[in-house]
Amino acid sequence: MAIDRRDLEMLRSALFLSGLPESDFQRFASETPTMTLTTGSILFNQGDPAVAFYFILDGWVAVFREGSDGERTAIHLVGPGDSFAEAMLARDARYPASAEAATDLRVARIDTARFRNLILQSPELSLSIIAAVFRKLRHLVSRIEQDQEWSPQRRVAAFLYRICGDNGGSCHFELPVGQRYIAARLSMSPETLSRALSELSSIGVEARRRRIVVKDIGKLARFADLDP
Repeated sequence: MAIDRRDLEMLRSALFLSGLPESDFQRFASETPTMTLTTGSILFNQGDPAVAFYFILDGWVAVFREGSDGERTAIHLVGPGDSFAEAMLARDARYPASAEAATDLRVARIDTARFRNLILQSPELSLSIIAAVFRKLRHLVSRIEQDQEWSPQRRVAAFLYRICGDNGGSCHFELPVGQRYIAARLSMSPETLSRALSELSSIGVEARRRRIVVKDIGKLARFADLDP
């Protein structure tokens, strides 16, 4: 499926493409396919050749590793506007984990061999990839610091605020995935996540299963110490 105007605007925000001149970006985007997948679809399995990386247009992706006993360990949860697996651009690379559509999903699929060729034509892209990977590393370090310093309630509040966005007033939504994946993203157990959601009722957050109501987004932002 071809990319549309909204997708184009989202893809232009991808840091790994920041080194492309506008004319080259337009040509690249016009040749980049999008994929629509249903919940539970596998994008790739752990150990598969890394033939593509992805940019999320709509929906959420769960990244996990599977043990020899078949038990899944949730590693990460990736949402709209995020890219993943772009560090797998090296030749003969293999995916170190599996990725599954945690919700109905639309992604832009970037072929790694094609992107390597593009880098040869536009060396600035190498710096873009380095910058993108560095940003992810910096974000990981920030998350580790938050896990050590922030209470579970504050981490959950910041996650809910990201979903609500800076829209003012109130918001309500369904959690995009099951609690085990959200808990993994926030480095806590599902039981801790459930307690934190319940305790956020004091600032106007109501949680009934996956249904969330935030009565005051500004209050949520202040609780998480974010700029509303």
